[in-house]
Amino acid sequence: MSDQPFSKELLSKRLLDASVDGILAFDRDCRYIVWNRALERISGKKSAEVLGRNAFEVFPFLKDTGEDKCFYEALEGKTSVSENRPYTIPETGREGFFEGFYSPLYDEQNQVAGGIAIIRDITERKRAQAEAEEVHQRLTFHVENSPLAVIEWDSDFRVSRWSESAQRLFGWAPEEVIGKHVGDWHFVFDEDVDGVEQVTNRQRMGAEHLGVQHNRNYTKDGSVLYCEWYNSVLHNESGELISVLSLVLDVTARKRAEEERAELLVREREARQLAEEADRLKDDFLATLSHELRTPLTSVLGWATLLRKGEVDETNIVRAVETIERNARSQARLIDDLLDVSRIITGNLRLDLRPTNFVSIVDATIHALRPTAGAKHIEFKIEFDSESCLVKGDATRLRQVVWNLLMNAIKFTPHAGIVTVRLECGTNRKSEIRNPKSEIPTFVLLIVTDTGEGITESFLPFVFDRFRQAEGSISRKQGGLGLGLAVARHLVELHGGTIKAESGGLQQGSTFTVELPLASERRDPARQQERQREIERRKTVSVARRLEDIRVLLVEDDEDSRSLFSVMLSQQGADVTATPSAAEALAALELAARQQILPDVIVSDIGLAAQDGYELIAKVRALPAEQGGLTPALALTGYATRRDRERALSAGYQLHLAKPVEPPELVAAVASLTPRKQ
Repeated sequence: MSDQPFSKELLSKRLLDASVDGILAFDRDCRYIVWNRALERISGKKSAEVLGRNAFEVFPFLKDTGEDKCFYEALEGKTSVSENRPYTIPETGREGFFEGFYSPLYDEQNQVAGGIAIIRDITERKRAQAEAEEVHQRLTFHVENSPLAVIEWDSDFRVSRWSESAQRLFGWAPEEVIGKHVGDWHFVFDEDVDGVEQVTNRQRMGAEHLGVQHNRNYTKDGSVLYCEWYNSVLHNESGELISVLSLVLDVTARKRAEEERAELLVREREARQLAEEADRLKDDFLATLSHELRTPLTSVLGWATLLRKGEVDETNIVRAVETIERNARSQARLIDDLLDVSRIITGNLRLDLRPTNFVSIVDATIHALRPTAGAKHIEFKIEFDSESCLVKGDATRLRQVVWNLLMNAIKFTPHAGIVTVRLECGTNRKSEIRNPKSEIPTFVLLIVTDTGEGITESFLPFVFDRFRQAEGSISRKQGGLGLGLAVARHLVELHGGTIKAESGGLQQGSTFTVELPLASERRDPARQQERQREIERRKTVSVARRLEDIRVLLVEDDEDSRSLFSVMLSQQGADVTATPSAAEALAALELAARQQILPDVIVSDIGLAAQDGYELIAKVRALPAEQGGLTPALALTGYATRRDRERALSAGYQLHLAKPVEPPELVAAVASLTPRKQ
């Protein structure tokens, strides 16, 4: 066995086949004697197909392209190079380009025995070069036809490119500026020269690679343009400046318009910022609204479904009903808050002002919220300095103020916390709403203090803003829409009062103080005694069966609502005729007229099918008195805006109630329309 693993011949063949370039050799008759694997790949012909055969017989195109000269020069002892030679292999259809490096092949006597060539397939390189050239041509076309002037500066900030768009913009032809330094001709506006020099220095030092420069430039005819220069700076690996490419936009018209509208733009910018903030708050609010409506609805639908299927045991029936009622009331309050905010924004919130005992309002609200506080084991501490404190206000709206403040305190007070409610009536303290020198008490003070989470100093100025909440993410611990305190503030201010919030910070609790002016009648002791007697009288009057012997014509197309209202009224002694449409209501009224048992009150929905409540009351009022044309009517509807109320009253209804309605509220409204039977 030989010590060498390969013979010289085998090693030479292996080396030839390992080359990425094609390698061939030919004898003096131009017959191939070497044909490596790379050439097999390039030409598509195996070595067995070409070895021993004449090159020009195997590849006739060699003579067509002049490649045969390289063969003959090699046989003459010369070296030569062929470049960008096209080739076609008919058998395979392969086409491309190659370059060859030819040298003479010497024998052992140093005589030319043939030739050797290295063949390199440059098809892909040629294709890439062609694509690059096409891209370059397209880029050149776009540069020359761009609406932006294209200017290139060399490392000395001399012009090396001046596009046709630059000529169109500034007026100078390329031959007039190529090679000129930026300061060699009157190009930069005098007052902007220093600024341009600062930019070029930053570019030269490598401190600015991309930038936008605003300056004025002269044109060839001497006019001045406001320009935006978009600069791209190229440095080599050593950090030396190579060139700067500038795209120049003429903003003269825009700049002059901006100068003319400077003050307007400032206002628009501020308005835009406010709009963006409002838009963000709106998105947050809509997300919160969806959560706050769906959460109680989940409990209502869930328990209602279980009750309907009989899947609630007796021990949980009371709990289910209480949950449904509590969550339904929660949704109703949310809707009321939304409507109130709408009225506040449009300036349509109106008050029914009359002397009202504020103590009774606060006491009743505390009583109504005790179960809610009890669920968290929160203790109410009550400190009233008087049993009666008369203010001139809207009782419903004042109750809403107190409710919102107490609900806020309960919501943010932890388990087993304390909420203190202090009411001071007629105390001569310093106040913005009274005459400090007056000896007659002029205001009432309601102070609600909790031991809850407190308010940060940064959020305290925004605590009464609508849709603003200290927690703005979906992970917030507390619910609500962020409307309660905003509504409370507006209602207090409508009553001529003030409201403020105080807190020592997080985990320090908070205090809300409301000041309201006292009613002037507060100074008349006789009137005070009369009112007290009326209060006591009302406490002793039973409200049971307040609608005894009252005939009610109920018009409601929703079956569930119709059944509910019928039960509410019937339980109070009313004789209810329930109809699902305006047509059936008119038929029932006609029948009652013939039987001479006209209804005492008509209670009708507005959003009825076929004929709505407005059409119904118009037809009723067109009837003679003996046929029910003068029957008092109550509009009971989900359309609850001030405009809806005014439209209902002008259409012929005497009262307007918004859904949902509490049984006592509905009973009281019907009773108020039948004073002769009370």
